[in-house]
This record gives sequence, structure tokens and C-alpha cells, in this order.
Amino acid sequence: MIEGILLDGLRFMVLGMGVVFSFLTLMVLTMLMAASFFRKFDHLFPETEEKPHANPVVSGDDTEVAIAIAAVHALKQ
Repeated sequence: MIEGILLDGLRFMVLGMGVVFSFLTLMVLTMLMAASFFRKFDHLFPETEEKPHANPVVSGDDTEVAIAIAAVHALKQ
């Protein structure tokens, strides 16, 4: 009785692991084919680059930082 249950469990385990292994192998092969496709036709998919802002906002005044620290300090008390 117990041997039959153990054999059934072993069969299901092997079947499940085989299905997972087959799926992962198929997924890897599909990804490799997609990568080779995009490498071959890379010229059809140009990448757009963002232009950096010409004048980034830089604040030399630390009053905003001091106000934020004071507000957090006041809320903790």
C-alpha cells in the first residue's frame, strides 16, 4: 500500500520536474531566438536618448533644507 503511494509520488515528481525543465528550456531557446532577431534587425529599432537639461536648478541656499529639518524635528516632539 505505502509502496504504491510512494511510487505514485515519485512518478508525479518526475513528471512535474520534467514539465518544468521542458518549459524552462523552451523559454531559454525562445529568448535566445528573440535576442538574435533583435541583434539582426537592430537598425530598425533606434534608441531614443533624452537630452539633459541645459540649466539644472541648483540651489545654493540651505534655508529650505533647514526648514524641512526643523519641521521634522517639530513633528517628532
